[in-house]
Amino acid sequence: MPATHADDARLSLDDLLIKFDAFLADAKGCARATRGCYCRLVRGFLVHVKDGDINTGLANLTGLTVRSYVTGMADHYAPESVRLAATSIRAFLRFAWIAGLVQTDLAGAVGPVAVHRASGVPKALNRDQLNRLLAVPDRRVFQGARDYAVMVLLSRLGLRASEVADLCLEDFNWRTARVAAKIKGGGRLDLPIPVDVGGTIVDYLQLRPPVDNRHVFLQSRRRALSLTSSAVSQIVVHCARRAGLDGVHAHRLRHTAARLILDAGGGLGEVGQLLGHRSSQVRMMYSSLDLAALRPLTRVWPIGHDDV
Repeated sequence: MPATHADDARLSLDDLLIKFDAFLADAKGCARATRGCYCRLVRGFLVHVKDGDINTGLANLTGLTVRSYVTGMADHYAPESVRLAATSIRAFLRFAWIAGLVQTDLAGAVGPVAVHRASGVPKALNRDQLNRLLAVPDRRVFQGARDYAVMVLLSRLGLRASEVADLCLEDFNWRTARVAAKIKGGGRLDLPIPVDVGGTIVDYLQLRPPVDNRHVFLQSRRRALSLTSSAVSQIVVHCARRAGLDGVHAHRLRHTAARLILDAGGGLGEVGQLLGHRSSQVRMMYSSLDLAALRPLTRVWPIGHDDV
């Protein structure tokens, strides 16, 4: 049984999450964006089980409580979101056991989360919807130029919200017109910068204050703090609502980038290169967006003389 650390006897919720974040970084090698996502989801779990005091809540935690929380999420969230939360909670429970904060390894109590393949079928905006979305920000001011540039990177280069948030000024090579984005899994994806995308980034950088922060996208001119992946997603949600496109999040723009390639005559291989998908099985998900390629595969339904 792991030894209980004396200095962990009375932890606040924030202290606990700081220690969990350090565990994810040191023991798991998780990227900053991944750690932030895990900590956010675990915070919701801990608020639910803390029973007035987080130390008491952990001491009384049972496998039934853990499993009930995870299964209860299925009533309010999409399967992929539940699976991500389950992964985060499972990692936290393993950390809590190793740190001696709980007396039993409850990670197994989380259990598997089934995600049906149909739930993973990508949804994309059509060109008219994308134009309405991109017309929302006022590009003459800092915030509008930033929001527009963020959405262009999401919809044209197919980057994830966390990948846009992690972009630094050094990632852009203007001489070769390439950008090296830090992608999921810790690697880098080297992408060309189309002329219109490059012009959009330059327009934003001209309004960006000259501060020490090397991240490209900042919260505001007065607060030179980096945008988080959550903030990037909120930009899309806010602009989508103003454009009359409810339910649109950052990942919808990643799917839209795939659709634009297919609409322009590109293939699934090009989609995979842009989005960084090495697996052909993952790339095939986007075949549902390529209606022109799928149409020759359909068969005419035979209609008999007696059919009405």
